[in-house]
Amino acid sequence: MENCSLSKGRAGECSTMHYVSAAHGGWGIVRIAALVPESYLLFVCPFACGRHTALGGKECGIKDRVSYLFITEADIVSGEFEQMIIDSVGELFEALKKKPRVLFIFTSCLDDLLGTDHDAINAELSGMYPEVLFRHCKMNPISLDSSLPPGITLNMNIYSLLEKTEKKEKIVNILGCNVTLPETGDLKGLLREKGYRLCNVSDCKSFDEFSHMSDACLNIVAGPIALKAAQEMEERLDIPYIKGFVTYDPEEIDSFYRELSEALGVDFETPSFSYREKALDAVKKLREQIGEYPVAIDYQAVLKPYSLGCMLAENGIRVGMIASDTVAGHERENYEKLLKISPQTLMTNPVRYDAVVFPYEGRQYLCIGFDCGYMTGSGKVVNLMQDEGFFGYDGICRLMEMIGEAYVRDADVKTMIKEAKLII
Repeated sequence: MENCSLSKGRAGECSTMHYVSAAHGGWGIVRIAALVPESYLLFVCPFACGRHTALGGKECGIKDRVSYLFITEADIVSGEFEQMIIDSVGELFEALKKKPRVLFIFTSCLDDLLGTDHDAINAELSGMYPEVLFRHCKMNPISLDSSLPPGITLNMNIYSLLEKTEKKEKIVNILGCNVTLPETGDLKGLLREKGYRLCNVSDCKSFDEFSHMSDACLNIVAGPIALKAAQEMEERLDIPYIKGFVTYDPEEIDSFYRELSEALGVDFETPSFSYREKALDAVKKLREQIGEYPVAIDYQAVLKPYSLGCMLAENGIRVGMIASDTVAGHERENYEKLLKISPQTLMTNPVRYDAVVFPYEGRQYLCIGFDCGYMTGSGKVVNLMQDEGFFGYDGICRLMEMIGEAYVRDADVKTMIKEAKLII
């Protein structure tokens, strides 16, 4: 296996400098926080920090729900920083036609050095505006390699808005999934057949509807970013959780449905077999369609690129490249497995500093994700970001269909990148 720039724990060699391509990005904190209906975002930061989130708000069509309190060095040393936040909230509410149900107050890296007492600020604001829920959130990239980076703490803040109820209904929440799952998919279909309803923050049209997520009897964690939130919800709201990280491995999906059956006391595994057969048939048809044409997999397109690589390789599809900046703990076993079953696969780190010279440009790949498409200049690209809306066997079927379409239709990667709203 050609293994480029991925020794020393894979990411270790590029820990001092990264190359960030135009195809890098995805669901950032602005976009995720705005999933909470009737919420508003206030960013407290220097001017430079605000530019990025301002672009994100504009690109995602939510700039009317984002405001800024820009601070200077003079504001910091004056000792009035905390009062400025309180005063700015008052000015903001006076300007808005209607107060939000939730105000997320984001601070930048600088705030970590100031030791601001945000609990006291939120307590004072809650006393002044009891009809509004206040949460302090962080947009500090310096914590990305910690156990609590901004994405994880934001999810914790979002679900901390839910209040404990004694009523438990036949509702199952899915956490860490930013888009609506299709009604025809196996998860929604199987739950519906057994009288359960799947609830996702992205489906909620009002804050009151979002609040009913606290009535759920189970949480499904679709991605690691929401695991801490699920653990807190189990402790605080008595809602148990199971892991259901998005995967394209039928064996892992089988295991998930067994665990779901045990958690709810209902057999979901047996009726899921018909969906499994459709998924395996979709993989077989793709193999027949593309033959030996090599596939490249982008870690921004799918949560578990090594799992997908193993599944494709085991089914006779040639895996030409995996582009990933690291091997996550939940992917270590799949990584080792892929090394054995597909030794010809190129492993590369797309954020390594020397990626700027485009060493793989011109190589022919059928790319899953436009990061690989951008790296290689390929015209065969699957337009997918962070497994959006893919889950279970339906996810396999839809991905195989998209790969097949990309194989026969040239793609405009620049347009894909623009439409993806890649503002971190």
